[in-house]
Amino acid sequence: DRPYAFTAELAGASSRLSAAGAVTRPFDLGRFNARLELQGRDLADLYLLTGITTPNTPPYRLRGSLARDGARFRFADFSGQVGSSDLSGTLEVNRVEGRRRVDAELVSRALDIDDLAAVLGARPQVTTAGTVATSGQPGKLLPDVPLRTERLRVMDGTLAYRAASVKANAFDIRQVRLGADLKDGVLKLDPVSFAFNRGELNGTARIDATKDTPYSAVDFRLSGYPLESIIPARDGAPTVTGRALGRAKLEGPGASIHELAARSKGSLSLVVPQGRMRSAFAELLGINVGAGLRKLLSGDQSASAIRCAVADFKVSDGVATARTLVIDTDVVLAQGSGTIDLGAERLNLKIDGETKKPRLLRVWAPITITGPLASPDLGVDLSAVAAQGGVVGALATLVSPIAALLGFIDPGLAEDADCGSLIASAR
Repeated sequence: DRPYAFTAELAGASSRLSAAGAVTRPFDLGRFNARLELQGRDLADLYLLTGITTPNTPPYRLRGSLARDGARFRFADFSGQVGSSDLSGTLEVNRVEGRRRVDAELVSRALDIDDLAAVLGARPQVTTAGTVATSGQPGKLLPDVPLRTERLRVMDGTLAYRAASVKANAFDIRQVRLGADLKDGVLKLDPVSFAFNRGELNGTARIDATKDTPYSAVDFRLSGYPLESIIPARDGAPTVTGRALGRAKLEGPGASIHELAARSKGSLSLVVPQGRMRSAFAELLGINVGAGLRKLLSGDQSASAIRCAVADFKVSDGVATARTLVIDTDVVLAQGSGTIDLGAERLNLKIDGETKKPRLLRVWAPITITGPLASPDLGVDLSAVAAQGGVVGALATLVSPIAALLGFIDPGLAEDADCGSLIASAR
C-alpha cells in the first residue's frame, strides 16, 4: 500500500535514458511517476527505443517529469538543450482507437536557426561556436535528408512550437511559430511562420506520406521584407531600398526538400511595388557606362525611384521559366528572360536594360546571371559587346541579391498603381 521506489537506465541507438521514481502500487507497472533525463545524438533515434516519431535534430539533453497512467504517458515541464537552442514544454503519448497518438507543446526562449534547419532536413554539425547546418551536398542550398515515411504512418498527433526570440542570423529572423497535425500518414503544417525585424514569411504545407515516396504541396508568402537587409550598402549608403512581396507555390513528389524541388511544378514570384536604387546602379542596369561609372566612381549618393520590380516564374519538372522579369526605374527599364533549374540549383538568366533618357555615350549589352544559386556568376553577353570594363563588378551588388530573392508572390497582391500597370503591360 506504499509507492515502490525504482531507478532505471536504458541505453541504445546512440541514446541514453535515466529515470528515478516510484511505482504507485507495487507490481502494477501501469502507473508510476519519475524524473526522466534523456540525451543522445539525434532525437529521431528515439524511434528505435520508443516507437515515437520525432524529427532529426542536433545532439540533445532534456529532463522533466514522466508519469504513466495505463496507456497514457506524460512528459511534463521538461527543459534542456537541442543543439544550441533551449527547449521546454510538455509531451503526451496515448493510445486512441488502437493507434499511438502524440501531442506536444514546445517553446524555445532563444532559437539557433541552424538547429531548426536540421529539423527541416539539413545535416547538423555541432562546433564550439554552435550548430552549423549544411544541405548534405557540397555547394548546394536545399537539404537532401530523406523523410522516413514509414515512421509517419505508425502514429497520429499534433505539435505547437514557438520561439520567442531567435539568435542573430543572416536573415534577421526574430520569432518562429510552427504547427503540425499528423493523421493516417498525412502531415499538415499550419502555420509555418517566421517574423523578421521587418516583414514576415507565412505559409502552409501538406505532406502525403501514405506511400513510400511522399507527395508534398507548399504555399509560402513573403510580405514587407526590406531589400536593404540583404543587399549590402556601398560607401555607407544603401544600394537598394524597398519592401519585397513574394510567393512560392509548389507541389510534387520527393523524399527530401531537394528532391521535391527537382520534381516540382507551380510558380515562384517576387514583387517590389516601390523602392529606391542608387542612381549609379540604375544607370548601369541600362547598361549606361558613361553616366553609371561616372556616378559610381565619384561616390554619387543620389537615388532613382524603383517604380516596380516583378519576377514571375512558372515551374515545371523542377525548372522555373521566367514569364515576367521586369525592373522599372526612373532612368532605366530592364526586362529579363531565362530559367532556374531547382534540381541542379543553377541560374541561367539574362536582363536587358533600355535607358529612358538620351545619352551621349552608352555601351549596350545584356547582363547575364549564370551558375550555382549559392554563388551566381555575373557577366555581360559578349556576343553584344567585346569589352565592358568595370561594369560587371559594379552590377554585382545589385543583380546577385535580386537573383537570390526570386521566389515568393502572386503579383496580384501588389496593388500599387505603377506596379499594376507595369504587370498588365508586361503580360
